[in-house]
Amino acid sequence: MDGRRDDRALLERIALYRHRRELPPIQPALIEELAEWLATHGTDPLTYVCELFERHQVVFVGHHTPTRRAGLFLQDLIAAAYRSGVSIVAMEYACVDDQARLDAVVTGTTFDEQLAREALLRWGIRHNFAYREYLDVLRAVWEVNHRFVVSGPPMRVLGLDYDLDLDAVTDTADLRTSYAWPHLRNRGPVSAHMCDVLLTEVIEPGHRALVLTRTAHAMTRARRVPHQVWDAIDAEVVGGYVVGAANRVYEVVADRAVTVLIHEPLPADGELCDYALVADGALDATFAMHPDLAVPLAFDVDRGPTARLVCKTSLDREPLGTLASGWIYLEPDYQRRAPTPLPEPVPAVHVEHARRYALDPELRDRKSTPNDFAAAVSESAAAAELAWTQVL
Repeated sequence: MDGRRDDRALLERIALYRHRRELPPIQPALIEELAEWLATHGTDPLTYVCELFERHQVVFVGHHTPTRRAGLFLQDLIAAAYRSGVSIVAMEYACVDDQARLDAVVTGTTFDEQLAREALLRWGIRHNFAYREYLDVLRAVWEVNHRFVVSGPPMRVLGLDYDLDLDAVTDTADLRTSYAWPHLRNRGPVSAHMCDVLLTEVIEPGHRALVLTRTAHAMTRARRVPHQVWDAIDAEVVGGYVVGAANRVYEVVADRAVTVLIHEPLPADGELCDYALVADGALDATFAMHPDLAVPLAFDVDRGPTARLVCKTSLDREPLGTLASGWIYLEPDYQRRAPTPLPEPVPAVHVEHARRYALDPELRDRKSTPNDFAAAVSESAAAAELAWTQVL
């Protein structure tokens, strides 16, 4: 791959993106100011996140679309976080109903991959989310306990979501529509539930926690405008804004909780497409025009010139410093690769349970097969890899 050629293509794409939205070209002075600041203040992402625990009790790391590189980064982050005094990894990608399985996986004499899969199946099949890189986050926690914990309590993985009340709907219901969710969420909004788990298991006992969620639940200070697709179901909307788990935690503990987002397109209003370039392309252009900048790179977005970057084309139209305190630029969009689908994500022995957990009525059908579930996961992986190409 010719990086310089790809960078030029990216710059052309940014210029066309801005032109279609009647935005002026990015000023060279802004690019140079950003490049100088990033070179001076940017740091290694693992170091950046871990240093946040010197000032914060809970660090939310969020990204909307799973990718191979993001999954690998989260794996690497586990051991670094443990060395920084983090004792809990809390995950939106697992349910409290499977907490016993999660505890058994990360404390076992050997890593039981089948049990790990079972621990993630309830949430994963709901979202066609069954990827090697994210399963191996559990393996990374097990390795910490196996290699580094000599005495004292082991590092835990905490499930944050909860099982749906599937008895409240028919077996063939399409759970991708909004009508069913007030019945499915019989324990209340997931944002409130996730917050309660974090308050009980992390905040009140005084632990430090790394919290891995989708962007929707990672924002502490910002409240998002609802997206017509992403927030159509299973979203708590109050006063015209989405309330996520981190919003609720922040209401209780304020700056003891902090948000870091992994760089990826932001939600748009759908008029031209569902995605918007971060800062209308200014960050991507800076990295493309300055290949000397280290990548991956983490940096503050609540101070310096990055705090002033506004995404006028996004749904929220907020400065980056409102959306998060920190930003992690793992790779340019054209390098994004799909996460690796697990082979046979639903074995035949679990297919009946998977039908129950799925949202898609075709997967919920009694005729669905393990191959149907494998195809759905593969399609989701492909969509994740190609999401950036939908920024038109």
